Amino acid sequence: MPSTARVYADFTSLTKHKPTSRGGPIDPHGFDASLASSASASLSSGSAHKDDQTDAMLRAKKAWEVAMGPAKTLPMQAFMAWMSGTGVSIFSILITAMILMTPLRTIMTVQQTFAPLERVAKGRPALDLTMQKAAFVAINIAGVLFAVYRLSIMGLLPTASSDWLAFIPAKTYPELSF
Repeated sequence: MPSTARVYADFTSLTKHKPTSRGGPIDPHGFDASLASSASASLSSGSAHKDDQTDAMLRAKKAWEVAMGPAKTLPMQAFMAWMSGTGVSIFSILITAMILMTPLRTIMTVQQTFAPLERVAKGRPALDLTMQKAAFVAINIAGVLFAVYRLSIMGLLPTASSDWLAFIPAKTYPELSF
């Protein structure tokens, strides 16, 4: 036979929240206005130099994240290149062209990419992002080199002397396997 026990809760012993002196909503349970005001006073009395250092440190960290961003696309591009194959077809040529053009376009926009992080506010020193920019460009150059290597594998780069001179005969192979 099911039990018919009743649930009983006594809410009369709980303390009631006091309305704030601001006339707004009541403070949450456990909130102490005196601690909150002392914490905000200590934050506002902090030196501006510490705030500048924190801001510069955060901007430098974000700049490193931006600089390492292209490195995250390299494995995906390598996988796409592997999936498209080494044969000369429209799909593999388009994939290789995309792998080549994306880093080139990105290298051309280095200043615009890092401009928001280099901002100079009133009275604050400019942030030197030379190392982050160099890493950004180096990673993109690695992407360009991968695309050039891919073009070489596909046979689309003129690397033999017969590709350049019409009177030199093309290389003949003694045996072909099919």
